[in-house]
Amino acid sequence: MKLLFVVDPIGGLDPGHDSSVALMRAAVAREHEVLTTEMRHLSVRDSHVLAWAAAPELQPTAHGRITAGPGAIVDLDDVDLVLVRTDPPVNDDYLRATYLLDVAVRRGTAVTNHPEALRNTNEKLFALRFPELIPETVVSASAVELTGAVERWGRAVLKPTDAMGGRGVLLLERGHPNLAALIETGTARGSRHVIVQRFVDDGTGSDRRILAVDGEPVAALRRTAQAPDFRCNMAVGASAAAAPLTARDREICVALQTELLARGIAFAGVDVIGDRLIEVNVTSPTGLREADDGSGAVADDVLRRLLARLK
Repeated sequence: MKLLFVVDPIGGLDPGHDSSVALMRAAVAREHEVLTTEMRHLSVRDSHVLAWAAAPELQPTAHGRITAGPGAIVDLDDVDLVLVRTDPPVNDDYLRATYLLDVAVRRGTAVTNHPEALRNTNEKLFALRFPELIPETVVSASAVELTGAVERWGRAVLKPTDAMGGRGVLLLERGHPNLAALIETGTARGSRHVIVQRFVDDGTGSDRRILAVDGEPVAALRRTAQAPDFRCNMAVGASAAAAPLTARDREICVALQTELLARGIAFAGVDVIGDRLIEVNVTSPTGLREADDGSGAVADDVLRRLLARLK
């Protein structure tokens, strides 16, 4: 099969950590043809979706990065599966690319995750559809409302609605002298909605990422914050290691499955603290390397499941 990965600039991908690279390696090991492109290299000509694409050189350079070979125009009609793996933000450029990929879907090319799902599924707000699973939550731009939530709960976490990797995530505490300033900064002086959730402390200083295909849990990893930072994001230094799937992991995935399938979300990263759902990552779920401690088995399993959907 011919697989096209829509990724961020390939020279910026970390081959020792990046899940897109892990999936590419799994595909090459299965003797599929692998190509990479970026959203900015997509175009439409005479109703055909085209991409300037190249085969990746998956052996890291001396600088620890990967490169790509010579590029050429590829018609997405000739591609068996497009895997969209571009990191947020879901900005205007991102949205335009999903509209181009809509054309490819209508012409019969499989795209994972579905372009419409990428447009319509906010990774931070999607969990609001499952109030029975999430911590107490307020979404607002009002300093009065957000401060009131912190006063009620004692501790809370503030998150932007459109960031990733722990960017802009703040710990709020009742009585802290900088509480008002933190809320003012997070909301851009009341002009931007943010999410504030009651702080969930399971006593481990960690969270869990469940990797799910078609809503079925495949593997999990535990991410542990690097003290004194409370954020469990690998992008800010948290450590990660494979973890067994739990009964609660499976319960959460069962609750999400119908909605994920209806939206065309084939591959998701489900984030959990304690027994509470925190968010659902759909743009570029990561953690494949860490979920099997680097063996490549989880990436291969995920790829196998994604390809099986084409039959």
